Amino acid sequence: MAVVEGLDRDGDGDGVLGLEDLIRLVEDVEDDDKMNDLKEAFKMYEMEGCGIITPLGLKKMLARLGESSWSLQDCKLMIAHFDLNGDGVLDFDEFRLMML
Repeated sequence: MAVVEGLDRDGDGDGVLGLEDLIRLVEDVEDDDKMNDLKEAFKMYEMEGCGIITPLGLKKMLARLGESSWSLQDCKLMIAHFDLNGDGVLDFDEFRLMML
């Protein structure tokens, strides 16, 4: 066990980083890495620079990845499946849900 001074990861407040505390710490770091990866992936698909993924932007990115058989209608249907607010596009939160 490692002594924890001022670190908010000490779940039971005993000043010692136990196994459960360490597991939570590692999971938090992994979550941060996953979030950064998702943000980078979102930027690739969000081609218009307006913070959303449009059906056309999705189609273009899929074509760049070698998936040229996707029609614009296919992309609209895929987006609609994860489009929680019904605006026809994916924002980052909707993209994150789609990817997880």
